[in-house]
Amino acid sequence: MKVKYRIVLVFSLIILSILSYKLSHEKINSDVSLPKPKLSYNLHRDISYKNTPENLPLKLDIYQPKNTNGKKLPVAIYIHGGAWSFGSKEMITYKFRAYILSQLLQNQYTVISADFTNIDSDKHVDRSLQDIQDIIKWIRDNDTIYNLDKENIGILGGSSGAHLAMMTAYSQNNDRSQHLPVLNYVVNLYGPTDLNELFRTDARPAIQKWFKFYYPKTYKTRHKKIKQLTGFDIDNQKNKAIQRCRELSPVNYITKNTVPTLIFHGNEDAVVDIRQAELLVEKLKEKKINHQYFVVDNANHTFNNISLEDANDIAEKTVNFIKRYTKKQD
Repeated sequence: MKVKYRIVLVFSLIILSILSYKLSHEKINSDVSLPKPKLSYNLHRDISYKNTPENLPLKLDIYQPKNTNGKKLPVAIYIHGGAWSFGSKEMITYKFRAYILSQLLQNQYTVISADFTNIDSDKHVDRSLQDIQDIIKWIRDNDTIYNLDKENIGILGGSSGAHLAMMTAYSQNNDRSQHLPVLNYVVNLYGPTDLNELFRTDARPAIQKWFKFYYPKTYKTRHKKIKQLTGFDIDNQKNKAIQRCRELSPVNYITKNTVPTLIFHGNEDAVVDIRQAELLVEKLKEKKINHQYFVVDNANHTFNNISLEDANDIAEKTVNFIKRYTKKQD
């Protein structure tokens, strides 16, 4: 029995380390340098959409086609990634994301990319989520100035930005008190969908001890990230941390009214395991929600190693999906 227990313990530890705790920026394959697509647009840069409680401005950029003829255009909001704690609004112009931007502009969409509160030991993810609500509010209040069609808004994001985008889109029916425009769709690029599964918050103490011994740096990162996101220490406030992770997991907000969802995930993602996408797909199927799911073969986290063909394919599929759920204008 002792031998059997050790085998199970070691096997669990291996699975735990491979599928869950890798929150570092490990690279599975070499990065690919994609040629920059030709981008032609009008840019309204560094527009302040709110001040933080610390009285610091949060800013957004507006990318619009050059020839709009004064017509209000549908809006796609991009939420950048960066483990919830770094990154910037300029990321929309980098790597494969620039291809999505380019095709959206070619199809007469306005793209808004914004900065928001980065989490730390004092500022938790609630702040980030509120900022995104305030971006939508800003769009509502400034639609005429910037020719924004507030009846045609969707949201997309990568990694932690995809998590924030899904949380925003999936929970919008829970609170209509602010009378914000309704989001029509969400695009999830390799984002976390179940935080308890991602962080293995239910791991047994014996497994955690083994992991702490063999992977001390990653173990520490995992604890730190849980505390930053939830405000609770997984060691001393485990039940509260688990409950908060549950409340911050997009899969737990899917209902029959959930917006259509597009999902891309790489099968070589060592940061956010592809199981996160599979869990989301299972829930969407259960509730019969319109969705599309594409596995990007050999792609790592952030898709830094994908080919030019894959970049164009992702951009085309993204824009086709967005067009499908954009309301026709009069």
